[in-house]
Amino acid sequence: MKIGYYQKEFLVKLFKTVLFFIVGIAFLLPLLWMISSSLKTPVEIFAQEFTWIPDVPRWENYVTVWSDAEVSMARGYLNSAFIAVMSITVSLAFSSLAAYAFAKLEFKGKNIAFMLLLSTMMMPGEVTLIPRFMLFHKLGLYNNHWAVILPHWFAPSAIFMLRQFYRGLPDDLMEAAKIDGASHVRIFAQIMLPLTKAALVSQCVLSFVSCWNDYLAPLIYLVKKDLYTISQVLQWQMMDEIARTDLLMACATCAIVPVVMVFFFCQKYFVEGIATAGVKG
Repeated sequence: MKIGYYQKEFLVKLFKTVLFFIVGIAFLLPLLWMISSSLKTPVEIFAQEFTWIPDVPRWENYVTVWSDAEVSMARGYLNSAFIAVMSITVSLAFSSLAAYAFAKLEFKGKNIAFMLLLSTMMMPGEVTLIPRFMLFHKLGLYNNHWAVILPHWFAPSAIFMLRQFYRGLPDDLMEAAKIDGASHVRIFAQIMLPLTKAALVSQCVLSFVSCWNDYLAPLIYLVKKDLYTISQVLQWQMMDEIARTDLLMACATCAIVPVVMVFFFCQKYFVEGIATAGVKG
């Protein structure tokens, strides 16, 4: 019995659906275990008879981590949010201007400057860690949130991504605006920038995840517990003498909520921006 074309196509789609569903469940299992463990006692977490839903959910675990007198999630949220907002806002402004210049303007040494910019992407961040520490210490920025924020302002990857998007926009739009007497400032602000909404949202999501999950820079520059970010709050829970796994899982669950929400609400623009960023290169 021969299988028809439509039947074969249906079986292929069914196989892919089942395969992706299994892979998706495999990726979700650690996340579900983390959420489940955040509502248990340490004894229940490592019990031989594992249960996904505890008999008595311990919501007080979240109250404990959010109201800790020494290092609380509330303070970590505020610090991480401040760093993320200040970093992303200025970074997108600088990256958009630089990307527009590299994509649509002609000036001497443009290609050389762009290649030098790309070369910085190949350099590991650890190479510049000590020079940056010495610089920020001399400037009086050590143990200050600005030591973490300033490096995020200049993002070669963001410039590269936005440049690719700008190159995909037709030059006819610029030529028509120039005929009407528009300057480059007006062309950028009123014509080009609104057309890059998807790319800007995509870069915003990527930058937010990078800032929110950043651990090395806060570890190096921030010592006061009042300045701790989300990642440092998690590390502090791990370094605690008691090392309560239930509180650590509660902190980890709270830490991923903003990332999931940002991606959920920006998913449409994120996928569109990633898909169209390399249309023309």
